[in-house]
Amino acid sequence: MSYKRLLLTLPYLASLITLLVLSSATSWFNIVENAFSDLGRVRNGLISVVFNGLVSSTGCLLILYSTLVFRELGFEYRLTLGLAGYFLTLIGVYPEDYGRLHFYVSLVFFLLGISYMVLHVAEHTIVGYAIAALGLLNFIPWSLHFALSEPRGAAIPELISLLSLLIALAYDAGRLNSS
Repeated sequence: MSYKRLLLTLPYLASLITLLVLSSATSWFNIVENAFSDLGRVRNGLISVVFNGLVSSTGCLLILYSTLVFRELGFEYRLTLGLAGYFLTLIGVYPEDYGRLHFYVSLVFFLLGISYMVLHVAEHTIVGYAIAALGLLNFIPWSLHFALSEPRGAAIPELISLLSLLIALAYDAGRLNSS
């Protein structure tokens, strides 16, 4: 991985690592039974503050990257990534305590993340097709979760989607010019 690619994806990687550390440091959290958003419930005290702050700040980073760093990418990439960042920020603003609102905000975020990956098909390259396929493959764990309640919690599909999006972001960061 190039230095530039690592530098530009480091904030997202750090957020993901923090999320995993936070969830593993919480005695009641189970990756199969819970969604990561369970960490953001107000009743969880300091854990919810850290989680919601992490989610909101990562969303803000996506917005900044889509407008300032990824300027060389097509408008559709920047728009989709910026909207995904906005909805990720809203996940932290409206934790699970907000019920259906939280669900809809989360749903839009994950669909925008998948859309961002699928947009790569327009590049007509092997890597573009692979990233688009990776995005579409995200529907498998989500479909299993919603249709069959397998896994019972959403954390595994969430993690798969977040890792997939990180791969797409790393690819896009690596193709930016040095200017």
